[in-house]
Parts: sequence; C-alpha cells; structure tokens
Amino acid sequence: MSQAAFGQTQDVVRALLPDGAVRRLVIPKPSEKEKIIHQLKAAQATAQGERAQQVAFLLAVLGGDYDRNRDYLLWVMKGCEVPEIKHGCSDMTGDYLIYLYQHGHPEILPPLLSSSVNDYNAAGSESLGMFFSQLVVNSPKDFLDALRSFPASTQRRMCSMAGVAGGGGMTPADLGKARSQLGKMNDEVPRRCLQDIEQANKPEH
Repeated sequence: MSQAAFGQTQDVVRALLPDGAVRRLVIPKPSEKEKIIHQLKAAQATAQGERAQQVAFLLAVLGGDYDRNRDYLLWVMKGCEVPEIKHGCSDMTGDYLIYLYQHGHPEILPPLLSSSVNDYNAAGSESLGMFFSQLVVNSPKDFLDALRSFPASTQRRMCSMAGVAGGGGMTPADLGKARSQLGKMNDEVPRRCLQDIEQANKPEH
C-alpha cells in the first residue's frame, strides 16, 4: 500500500480494514508501519463503538501497544457474556481475537474459550464454535492445553460447543479425525472431551 493511501483525506481504518472484515485486512509495508501506528493512535483518541474495536485490533496486529489493545478486545468480548450485551461486543469481536490468536498470540485462547461458553451473541457464538471445531481437528494439543485451566464441567461445555461446530455439527471427515487424535491420548481430559464431541454429533430422532 502506498503512502498516498494514508493522506489526510483517507481514513486509515477503512483503508486497512475494508468493511470491517478481517478477511480483507491490508497489512502495510514495513516502511509505512510507524506512520500508520501514529495515525491509528490519533484515531483511537476519539473512536467509539465498533470503530474503537477496529482501531484496537489494527494496533494489536501492527504491534502498537499490543497488550493494552488486546486487553481492550478481551474486555469487549466479555460484554457478550450477559443477555443485554455490553461494551459494544459484536459479531466481529471474536473474529478479531481469533485472528490475533492465529498470528502468534496463544495467550488469547483461554479467555476466548471462557467467553464463548456464555456468549449471548448468536452469530458470534457460531463463528467461535466453528473456530474451536477446527482447532480440535488441526491443533488438538493447543485446544486441550487451554481447556485444562477450567473445571471439568466447563470443559464439557467447551468440547460440546466445538462438536456442534457453529450449529451443523462436524463433517464426517473432521469427526473421524477428532476421534482418531483424541481417542489415542491416554488422558482423562481428551477422552472426556471426545465423549462430548460425539454426543454433540449424534443424529437427532
């Protein structure tokens, strides 16, 4: 992206995150990074609502005061844990945190799991369920390591959510892979998790 794209008349947030969509995120060139972080911090001073989340996400991605911006997004995510939904938590909040986790920030997974089991945002909950389902299939150790920090009853809800996979259940291939990987682990946690995943994928009669 050229420097001209970030002139005074161009909104840096919209340029980097078109339509607020994580899948369309634009990563600037290293030579542009410092200037863009400065612009984002200036925008953060007046940002509210969804825009405040977008600015915090972009700063976290670019390493601009990462801890503070990550913690802000986690605080927003906790707003989806109550029926009235607070803090401006939205469908996109989980997506921002998922992206950060997938790009080198493993510490995000436990609090993201914690928020997911009480998520009152239906669309956001579906997105998280699909993410956890894929994590069980592709990175079971990472999922289980995060799971271990919770009580057994909470673990079961998390595994069930992963099994539901956003609402439609796991594909036969993914379920088979989960069975293979979790079933061969000689440990109570993966065995119990597999039971809940299996239960979530039983056909309804």
